Amino acid sequence: MSVNEEKLRFILGFKLKNLRAAQGMSLKEAASRAGISISYLSEIEKGKKYPKTEKLLALAECYGTSFDDLVMAGTADTDVSLEASLESGFFREFPFELFGLEAGDLFSLLTSSPDRAGALMRTFLEVGEMYDIGVEQFLFAALRAYQKLHNNYFPEIESAATAFLADAPRLERLLSDVSLRRFLEVEWNYRIDDERLGQDPELSGFRSIAIPGKRMRLFVNPRLLPEQRAFIYAKEIGKRVLDLPGRVMTSSWIKVESFEQVLNNYRTSYFAGALLLDRERTAQGLRSFFAAERFDPLAMIALMNRLQATPEMFFYRVGQLAYAEFGLKNHYFMRLTSKEGLSTFDVTKLLNLSGLSLPRGLSSNEHYCRKWAGMRLLKERMRQRDIAAPDLPARTHPTVAAQRARIVPGGEEAFIFAMSRSKRLQTEEDSCVIMGFELDDAFRDAVRFWDAPGILVEDVGITCERCPLASDECSERIVPATIRDENQRIDDMERAVGKLAALFDD
Repeated sequence: MSVNEEKLRFILGFKLKNLRAAQGMSLKEAASRAGISISYLSEIEKGKKYPKTEKLLALAECYGTSFDDLVMAGTADTDVSLEASLESGFFREFPFELFGLEAGDLFSLLTSSPDRAGALMRTFLEVGEMYDIGVEQFLFAALRAYQKLHNNYFPEIESAATAFLADAPRLERLLSDVSLRRFLEVEWNYRIDDERLGQDPELSGFRSIAIPGKRMRLFVNPRLLPEQRAFIYAKEIGKRVLDLPGRVMTSSWIKVESFEQVLNNYRTSYFAGALLLDRERTAQGLRSFFAAERFDPLAMIALMNRLQATPEMFFYRVGQLAYAEFGLKNHYFMRLTSKEGLSTFDVTKLLNLSGLSLPRGLSSNEHYCRKWAGMRLLKERMRQRDIAAPDLPARTHPTVAAQRARIVPGGEEAFIFAMSRSKRLQTEEDSCVIMGFELDDAFRDAVRFWDAPGILVEDVGITCERCPLASDECSERIVPATIRDENQRIDDMERAVGKLAALFDD
């Protein structure tokens, strides 16, 4: 929303509602005194309308205040709180409209109690500052909520990808980085450079940089895999097919500037996945894989290779089709990274469409449970990095694992697929992508090998600090369960106080 245009409406509505409440007037009585309709005054109080001067003068006279005091931005503490909130990056950029709301709807809920509203707004902003939560975290959280509302499936983008293929006879099949690049260069006059990013140390960490102009320029990192280059070219096609505005775009992000940027990047990524891993072929391959009596990691890698995908592209596409094709609503995607010489793991992406308890990025000061399949794959890569032989499997190829996990202390059950590989641009880092499903009836119906022999079944925690397993129940513990012990101490104190109170309950 544009705060400069809307801020005054919200603050005026806030003031008018408080003035009316202070004088004990009903909406009908105030409207009658001011000579305006009840519905119009209600719209003004909600911040949806800003009246003309003559109406403002009438309202000022109705409430016994001056015109200047009414239209000033305000100096009262609650007004300042609301003004600061409206000026904050969160309220300027948060996409209320995606959830059927306007920013004003939020304030209309708060204006019934101005003191509490002001305190809530201050608290909300201070929490963000205290925990160093930037606007970009709110925007990515909004995107995740938007994905969850739609079960991470967008038929309009699927249809756009299908229609493009049908209307692009000059695009060579099968799709590849070579055919997609040629299409962009010939059909849309792109200038594509796959050398510069590899030669400039300051730019070598980017996968791509797109610069619009009379002739679109696209710089692609030469160290990328063919599948990664194809994905970048497919995203460029998505920008045009979905008619998204042209602007300088980098991958990876430099900084997040608006929700439009976040949403458009997601939409083009979704389009690229739908284009390269078409729904029918991907779903058919997954059905065959899920119908096997035993989990076969080589069969999973073979399917990914047939689809010409990277592990991340493959799992992302599985997540997009999980509900639409298999009825698997309760799933999540996670990406972990580890760096050579360090024993830490970072959660760098997380989309949780399940009710499962999972590691979170905000728990980065804690030690994630090493018993998760993805953690174990990364741990093995770390071990093999310390071995001189460069041709070990975990150094040169993706590695795959499956796991049935009982998450403690809640006892939820999950079935997890994990795939790990070394990064292309940060060669000292490894990554692991995870596709996890709640082990519910829908998953048991869709995946035949859910309880097949050979799949590891074990209890896993979230972090060592929160884990209730005793030392003899877990050989992977890194640090004591300090947070769990503190929570237990508080529970014990509450029970003791409750017992004492019960003895003297009159």
